[in-house]
Amino acid sequence: MQRIILHFDMSSYFASVEQQANPRLRGRPVGVVATMTPNGCIIASSREAKALGIKTGCRVPEAKALCPHVVLIEVDPPKYRSTSERIFSLYAEYSEDIEPYSIDEAFVDLTGVAASYDRALVIAREIQQRIKDEIGEWLVCSIGIAPTRWLAKFASDTAPKGEAIVLTQDNLFEYLQGRDVQEAWGIAGATATQLEHLGISTLDQLATYPVQNLMTVMGVRGYYLWAQVNGIELSGLEVRRQPKSIGHSHILRSRTRDPRFYQAVLMRLCERTGRRLREKNLEAQGIYFHSSSDHRDSIGGSQKMHHPITHTSQIFDYAWRLLQPHLRHDVPTFFAVGLFHLRPRVDQLTLFSNKKISPRLAQALDALNNKYGEETIVQGPLLRLGGMHAPDRVGFRKSVAAEFQGQGGLTMDDQL
Repeated sequence: MQRIILHFDMSSYFASVEQQANPRLRGRPVGVVATMTPNGCIIASSREAKALGIKTGCRVPEAKALCPHVVLIEVDPPKYRSTSERIFSLYAEYSEDIEPYSIDEAFVDLTGVAASYDRALVIAREIQQRIKDEIGEWLVCSIGIAPTRWLAKFASDTAPKGEAIVLTQDNLFEYLQGRDVQEAWGIAGATATQLEHLGISTLDQLATYPVQNLMTVMGVRGYYLWAQVNGIELSGLEVRRQPKSIGHSHILRSRTRDPRFYQAVLMRLCERTGRRLREKNLEAQGIYFHSSSDHRDSIGGSQKMHHPITHTSQIFDYAWRLLQPHLRHDVPTFFAVGLFHLRPRVDQLTLFSNKKISPRLAQALDALNNKYGEETIVQGPLLRLGGMHAPDRVGFRKSVAAEFQGQGGLTMDDQL
């Protein structure tokens, strides 16, 4: 049975979702920024903005210099996550074997589902059309189809936007000819320099280079590169496992030295982290905290607990102890809280805990917030946020965890 892997990559995703939500933005250069500040960073740009040179990582002043009429929009993670849930649910109608790679990318294994690559291409185009018809006409995806995971992503990365490329052993070498090695997924910088020293500047040269010589110079990494461009599978789709850590982060748009504000922001992070921990029925025995300041200094720390924790108030107590000593020295601009050393939850009682926390109460609060929306019910410190806003963040690359429930049901969250 021939192996058939599809890789889906949504084009200009955040900006396209914004254009889909607001038709007045369609056809206009749009930049999605992390924070709406004078020197903010553009984290996604529309196809129209990219054509003018406004790309990811561009600062607002640079973007406005390239196009004074660029439309800037602050990032809206819930909007992107909800759209991704619908897209991934659509993938699940075609295969149970799906690897979410990021919030806008996924691998889908059609081995045994599609009888041939021609049939896989028909399915791929059907999915493209259904995304437009059922989710949003302004949403475009590129698709790579190949016998290996690496080649499928390479095909979608190099495909014209909105198109599908099929790579097999029959057309692979021709497709590689003349392509710079840095077009390949995972080859850049130091690796490209190493290959250049060997006289390898194009992917077809890499594919035909003696693998023994590559391994002499680059070790096992040399074999991986050679195998990938020659269509030899090395890994397959990654099966979802228990996460190694769970966390959330905020960029602080407001600047203040009021510790009550920091407590409120920290409580928000701890509440969201705790809810995700409990949703996965896990408990944690390690916590870490990270903060950046106006002077670009970073502080942080981690702590291993003697007893596992699951509840928001416990997470907050530990995180506040890690943060509080640093508040005297600078004005923080970024917070991140995470939990590690995760294990299945057992709710074992301890004789040494001086806090009586009801698991049923936490479960009831989580259910209400899940049903009626974020922060329908909040713990005391969160009330201090008032109008001060600390925007949510959404991660890229390995930032999406998907869980299939029943007949193709899908839940997603971002892991930072």
